[in-house]
Amino acid sequence: MNYTQLIETISLIVENEKIHKNGLTLTYELPEIEHNSINEAIFRKTNPYSTSFIPSNEYELEIGGILVKFKKLNLVESK
Repeated sequence: MNYTQLIETISLIVENEKIHKNGLTLTYELPEIEHNSINEAIFRKTNPYSTSFIPSNEYELEIGGILVKFKKLNLVESK
């Protein structure tokens, strides 16, 4: 998954009137590379470029009234 795919997915949910969105939370558990890529893309879109990017293991944002949480997949725990 990349940032564009994320926005497309969330947009489909937001635009679909048949999906009840009140209290809806989506959680993505992504491998480290995807997790960090989306983390940085979101950071760059919401902060000035002069701000230093520091990756985090968990982060969240709200898009169209939907809370979207991201967690870095811990491959050791998933075995």
